[in-house]
Amino acid sequence: MLLKLRRADASVPPRIDHALLERSVEPLMRTLLRVGYFGLEVEGTEWLPRDGRAVYAMNHAGWFPLDAFFTGLTVSNALGPGKAPFFAAHDSALAAPLLGPFLRRLGAVPVSWMKRPERLPPEIRACGIFPEGVEGNCKPFWRAYRQRPWKRGFVRVAAALDAPIVPVAVLGGEESLPVAWTVRCLEPVIGSIFGLPLSLVPLPARWKIVFHRPVRVRSPRSVLRDPDAQAALAARVRATVQATLDRNAAGKPLARLSALVEAARLGHAPAPAAPPAVRSAPKGRRRSARRAAGGQKTERSSISKTSVALGGMSGGAPRAP
Repeated sequence: MLLKLRRADASVPPRIDHALLERSVEPLMRTLLRVGYFGLEVEGTEWLPRDGRAVYAMNHAGWFPLDAFFTGLTVSNALGPGKAPFFAAHDSALAAPLLGPFLRRLGAVPVSWMKRPERLPPEIRACGIFPEGVEGNCKPFWRAYRQRPWKRGFVRVAAALDAPIVPVAVLGGEESLPVAWTVRCLEPVIGSIFGLPLSLVPLPARWKIVFHRPVRVRSPRSVLRDPDAQAALAARVRATVQATLDRNAAGKPLARLSALVEAARLGHAPAPAAPPAVRSAPKGRRRSARRAAGGQKTERSSISKTSVALGGMSGGAPRAP
């Protein structure tokens, strides 16, 4: 009985029930967006690979995987429903009555499959992975926007699929689905820790998803056998995501609280908040800057912004990396 609760049925083939999404889930979420209960801003859709093949590596927060749903919905809207990614979920969640079958219909697959990525079913051409694991979405609210250590399994999955890694930063889960406490005492029974919700329903929040330039895994076969190369690439992707979280969450109350708690833990004062960016300089200064630059072109930001219309999501046409 305990084994059944702790381990998902590996024989269930992966699938995404697009009819369920289009008939029930997506209309509900669009209504919540339209009435302002949720807000959703998206940046960087031009970095989504047009053929749909990718491993989306992202931070994880909140006691329910709304971050996975919003990310999958965004990719589906940008590339088409047939290119929506599957998502790795803890086996114990997929083994739970009611919850497990529902998550599977939304595209969740057992995270245990990722241990042997070369054996992944051929249906999985794109996959979203939370390298923090359950430690990420079960961390309490006073640790908001401070990622837990990343595992390197997503690098192995990308190497096995010969797919690019798309770093993704997701903001909003900390506020919408705050965790009051990390419950560990039941792990021997259910097979996982879990986050005790501070609220039993998702709270109103402004969500933001930032896609970054894809990272190619060079020499995939050798990377599969090289733990050091996997760890180095995982650290690089994690740093990209954390930098975006730091930049975008700087003014959020939970991020400030988290900084204070971390400063108290380390025994030093928190770093002062960054001053607001200057939107534009006077014309004279702009001319001087152009002359000083010697006519050289500055590199454009690798992230372009799209937004969410009240009736649904919209974004620029994606560009192949």
